[in-house]
Parts: sequence; C-alpha cells; structure tokens
Amino acid sequence: MKSDGFDLNNPVEKSVSDALRSHRFPHAVIFEGGSPSGRMQLAETAAAALICQSQTGFPCGSCASCKKAAANSHPDILIYSVEDKPKAFKVDTVREIRSKAYIVPNEADRKIFILENAHTMGAEGQNALLKILEEPPAYVNFMLLCSSKSAFLPTVLSRASVYSLGQALPDDDGAVPRETVVEAAMGIARACAALEEMEIVKAAAVFEKDQKLLRAALPVIQEIFAAALRIKYSAPEDNPEFGSAPQELAQKLSRRSLLALTEITDGLEEAVRLNANHNLMVTALCTKLRAAVKN
Repeated sequence: MKSDGFDLNNPVEKSVSDALRSHRFPHAVIFEGGSPSGRMQLAETAAAALICQSQTGFPCGSCASCKKAAANSHPDILIYSVEDKPKAFKVDTVREIRSKAYIVPNEADRKIFILENAHTMGAEGQNALLKILEEPPAYVNFMLLCSSKSAFLPTVLSRASVYSLGQALPDDDGAVPRETVVEAAMGIARACAALEEMEIVKAAAVFEKDQKLLRAALPVIQEIFAAALRIKYSAPEDNPEFGSAPQELAQKLSRRSLLALTEITDGLEEAVRLNANHNLMVTALCTKLRAAVKN
C-alpha cells in the first residue's frame, strides 16, 4: 500500500510517514542500512513531505515545493554527497553545513540537510556537527545517511532518532550503463558542433535530474573533445565508440575552441568531485560550452 511517496507495508517507511503525519518527525534522524539508493530515496521523500505546501504531512507531488524537490532544485533541501571511503566527509564541509543552518529558509518553513555517506565523517567532523545537533534552529532538519549507526559517536547517536533499513547492501543501480553515458556525451559534442546555443541547452537537459550521469559523462565528454583536438592537429584518431562526433567537432570548431572545451570539462570534473551544487553545475556546463564554441 502506498501513501503518496511512502510504502506503508514497509515498517520503516510507515514509521517515518506516521511521524511526519503527526508532526513529530525528529529534528535529526539517521537512516542506516539498506542500499545507498534506498536510503537516499527515503530521505528525499521525507524532505519533500517536510516542505510540501499541501499541509498533509506527505509530499503531494503537485505543489510548487514538491515539484522543485522532485527536480532537485528546492533551495531549502541541501544534499551533501561524498564518496564512500574513510574520512571522505571533511570537517570543513561540516562547518559549512553548520554555518548554513543558521540562515533562515528561502521559501519553505523548514530547511533540510541530507548528508549522504555520513558514516565517513571522522570524530572531529562529528563533534563539529554535534554543536548544531545540540541546539538546532527550530526550522532545521538533519538526515544522516549511513551504512551503520556504529560509525557515530555516542553523543551524536543520543541526539538523533535511528531508522534502520536492515542489513547494508550495495547499490544494484550504482553504475550508469556505458551506452547511456556515451550517448549523453555525444549529444553534448554534436550540440557544440552545431554552433547553436539552444542545442547545447537541450543536450544538457539529460543531466538536470541525474547527478550520477553527469559525473560519469564529464570524462567521456572530455575524451571526445580531446579526440577532436588531435584530429585538428592532423593526428590519427579512430574510436568507433564515439562515431563521427570528434570529426564533426574538428571540422566545425577552431583549435582555440576545442582547447577551451577540454579545459572546461576538466574544471567541471574537479567541481563535481568536490560536490558542487548539481543544478549550478548543469548551468555552468551550458554557459561555459556556449562561450567556448564562440571562440
């Protein structure tokens, strides 16, 4: 049985749904176990419910806030994602979160921080987070996503409610299929070769709701631009995976433009690695590509 975004046959989701419906959802929760995508989906659904304008306690899916949440563009839902490796969640990031928590919401009544792979936070970072968990602003909610709550200090655990999704599992859909990545990358390449600004915007639209695809596609886009640059310098290039995209770029763009394109993707890769805001990243991709093709 589904109630808006929650599966009420799932005990954990029903518990979260009940807490939201009764306006007793804790200011800090830990979603542990299950798959990474399952934890994130539950957190995003709960976040949407908290900012939903329908006043039902559930994400209605149709109000302006729910639509922005679904598009990952609501200014009051802040997602911090780091790699699943030791000490990936830096203390400086925690301090940034703590600082932003004291800034009132932009649009909604609440401000939600979702921390993915929070179990990679070291003791220093947890102690920094503890300061805001102890006396949070009334409008703030924290959702800490982790493989196991055992990674947290007792002081942190004492200030958060734990929802366990069961045994920690790997993500079945963690990797984006290679063909999907290459198709998206070639779409960007052909849009640049078309020398039409709107074509670039249309090609980049596939990334708007897919952070993983953007992360996977940027190095492939750079490969295509680099291949086109080699062709421009009369070096042999024969990669059937990219079809005619490198040749089209080499024919239509100057060496200066191709060099600028390779530098742009390199810079954006670094920004993605540092977990820059996804929507700003997609906007920056379009803006920088359009400027480069004009050279």
